Amino acid sequence: MATTTAHASDVAAILNHTAQPYNFRFSPFLRQTYQVGLPPDRPICKAFQSGSCPNGTRCSERHVSDGRSRDQQQPSGGLNSLVCKHWLRGLCKKGEHCEFLHEYNLRKMPECNFFMRNGYCSNGEECLYLHVDPLSKLPPCPHYDMGFCPLGPLCSKKHVRRKLCVYYLAGFCPDGLECKTGAHPKWSKDLEKPVAKSAEKTEEEIKLEVQQFRDDDGDRFRDGRGDRDGREGREDRGHGRH
Repeated sequence: MATTTAHASDVAAILNHTAQPYNFRFSPFLRQTYQVGLPPDRPICKAFQSGSCPNGTRCSERHVSDGRSRDQQQPSGGLNSLVCKHWLRGLCKKGEHCEFLHEYNLRKMPECNFFMRNGYCSNGEECLYLHVDPLSKLPPCPHYDMGFCPLGPLCSKKHVRRKLCVYYLAGFCPDGLECKTGAHPKWSKDLEKPVAKSAEKTEEEIKLEVQQFRDDDGDRFRDGRGDRDGREGREDRGHGRH
């Protein structure tokens, strides 16, 4: 059986493959108006930092306030790392002085309020906002961190399994607080009594509610009593009351 070997240039082209971006006729409009396609780590506009930028919203550089310009090399973890939800609907009044991002970036979308309140979202996977797992927001259980929680899975706090440091178990770890090989559990006698979590809906109940919500929403949309978001009394084109 014959075998073929690729040249070094071909191998380098395969390993370092970079897709060529598509260039449409409306691409300049999207870049100038909505900053679509501009890298989020692009340099900060010095003209805007000095007071005003003559290019305005058409500037290819970032427009951020002075409080965040001093840390240009590190990514911002504050408000400037989230997309402005008002700008997405064209309702932001702050313009260039807004502390949130005015650009389409799916990785920095704000959290979905509907999912945060109800535990599910009617838009499902098509929702552009972030669906954050509520369990990730729970604080760690101090009793479980010490070795045992009497409530077990009924505890209202998060139980995180951690690998213990073998040196700490033997009696001494030379790395101390900077140890990366495992956890160093601490014993405390002043811990509050663990609290059981409240009765929560099962996954089956949540799925049934989502299906019922979509069925009701679809009936309203077909009857012309509301739009896809379930807001009644708002007429849609071609589907409103006559």
